[in-house]
Amino acid sequence: MKSINENWLKDDIKNKCKIEELKGIKNIIECSGVYKSVFNGPPFYEDWNLESSMEVINSYIKDKAIVLSFKYEKEIVGFLVVINKVPIEQQIYVEYLNQIKYIEEIGVLNSYRNKRIASELVRILLLNYLNKEDKYICYRTNAMRYFELSDKESFESSVIRIQKEDKIKRLNNEKIVIPEFNNSEKQKFINMYIELIKNRPDLDVSNSSALFRNIFGIIDYSKKDGNYTFQKDPTGEGNDRVFPFIDLEKTLYLRR
Repeated sequence: MKSINENWLKDDIKNKCKIEELKGIKNIIECSGVYKSVFNGPPFYEDWNLESSMEVINSYIKDKAIVLSFKYEKEIVGFLVVINKVPIEQQIYVEYLNQIKYIEEIGVLNSYRNKRIASELVRILLLNYLNKEDKYICYRTNAMRYFELSDKESFESSVIRIQKEDKIKRLNNEKIVIPEFNNSEKQKFINMYIELIKNRPDLDVSNSSALFRNIFGIIDYSKKDGNYTFQKDPTGEGNDRVFPFIDLEKTLYLRR
């Protein structure tokens, strides 16, 4: 496990970076532009402009969230937003509502990815912003998109096939058709998918989960009545959300 007291950045950018809490209108505008670029690009393809991005950033600051900016050569290229409670609209999906740091957003400009910037933002969070009562880190992320199950192959084989097919379709700008499932069908699919990626994390479609597995080694997922919880995709795209969490007491990162 990496030492929390040592910088996790790659050597080529390590000496030209600064992480600080976001403040000042100039920095807020700059961070809003990064927010817009991150979520308008892959894999999100959302529709933000500078004004709507600033509204979101300012709302986080107003609500006293921890908003960290990552500067490279005095230019903001990444950010991390953390709140001390699960958002009201998501509380029914999350097991641990107290003793929690909830990672609301994390993003890095595409041209600065693979530099361990997101990891370094999490390290600073762990080092400087955990309270004694914080025992969990929680977040929300996309599950794999739904697809019709085949009787001729296992669920694992189907996932591998669908992921390969979808990758080719995206490269060719082809439309990906997501079938409509009822809630019971969705629940069965989510349960099977999470059980699979707990043993085959290489098949997890979530970049966030890849980040946190690399840092913490293992993640778990919120449950309710024996089922893994999920939330309907608020964008209407059919990529419903699941709720992973890290039990910090199972790691060496929990400060006592």
